[in-house]
Amino acid sequence: MDDNQYLTTYEAALAVVATGMKKSRLKPDTLLINAIVGAILFSTGGMLNLVVHSMFPEITNNNPGLLRFLSGSFYPIGLLYVVVMGAELFNANVLFFTVALCRQGVSILDLLINWFITWWFNLVGNIFVGYIITHYSKSASSEAFVAGSHELLDSKMEFSFVQNMIKGIGGNFFVSLAIYLQIMAKPLHVKFIMLYLPIFTFISLDFTHCVADMYIVIIGKINHSSASWGEICWKLLLPGTIGNIIGGAFFGIVICWYMHIYVVERDKKELNLPQYEFRDQQPELNQDSRVVRQKDPVFHDDVEVENGTEKKPSITNSGGSTETESVESQSNLTPRPYLESHPSATSRLSRRRTSLASIRSPKNVFPVYGMDEPLTRERTIAGDHAHEDEVPDEVDDEDDENANEARSIGSQLLRIFTTRSRKDATEC
Repeated sequence: MDDNQYLTTYEAALAVVATGMKKSRLKPDTLLINAIVGAILFSTGGMLNLVVHSMFPEITNNNPGLLRFLSGSFYPIGLLYVVVMGAELFNANVLFFTVALCRQGVSILDLLINWFITWWFNLVGNIFVGYIITHYSKSASSEAFVAGSHELLDSKMEFSFVQNMIKGIGGNFFVSLAIYLQIMAKPLHVKFIMLYLPIFTFISLDFTHCVADMYIVIIGKINHSSASWGEICWKLLLPGTIGNIIGGAFFGIVICWYMHIYVVERDKKELNLPQYEFRDQQPELNQDSRVVRQKDPVFHDDVEVENGTEKKPSITNSGGSTETESVESQSNLTPRPYLESHPSATSRLSRRRTSLASIRSPKNVFPVYGMDEPLTRERTIAGDHAHEDEVPDEVDDEDDENANEARSIGSQLLRIFTTRSRKDATEC
């Protein structure tokens, strides 16, 4: 098995945190479009589910268990599209922002802004698919599709507020599990398997997913369902959303953050576990970004090996001078099985990489290993200061023009209001 193709649970948890940080820094127009596109892609599962309920009445009447299994097989297709395209889905963002908040990578304001925008614009995307794609194309205007849409919506409305909320807890627990598992695998076919299993489970168990229910609600109302909007909002959408938040937050806090980040780093510190990593493995973010990893005490790609002596590369300090350190190789140092079993690695290690120490990560881009030290908030995703009593002060962007921190929407709003209040106070 190629280690490059799979991540550990700790690496995947760091990627969840960094993905939440990345999403909090999306520009408003990008966030809106991504949320609409996410709903359009995810509605694929809803449309296929409607086809099954409409075109196979014999299964509906004679074998409802098989019907659930078929429905559960279709929804993972839409979620795969969302994941691969890096679109915004409210239910997945519950996981990302909950874990990022626990890691202090985002603020509560960032979380509320993202959840509010993605929920409403996921609804806009479903309205677009329901009215423009499905209704005006007449693809769901036959009597069978009308009956199927009524049946789907009525089946959701049979449950009370509390029942749908509990079903929502189970629904987003499994959705969060699917998102988390697929992060661990880079091959697309393995991602699909990791998505398929949890989604198949919760759909077959008839749990609730608020974004999936949006398409069912829209197409049911287009076909003149007897359920009123007030009843739909109170008995389905609102309890489903609350349950999804509880279920996703529980998974994110207990499993992703506590078990796979906090406990791992606590035990690593208490047991003084060594690091044997040979290369800089950067966990994959939501398809298009990278996350900073904590640097090894001796990072093998950054050293020259000369006659058994490790020579660290020259580092240019602020005064323009250079410093070089040499460390004698001793038998009591951390073992390096890779070097012992691959003598040719010595020659490869002697080819030093170009130093980028004077370059800071550009604005709105996550720090990449090899660049200047990331700012304090970005360093938290790599665990550099997770257990330190004293954390360095934040770099003041107003005093340092080179400190281009990728600011979140919430921090931008706070800065705007703070600046205005200061100006008003000065004028007074």
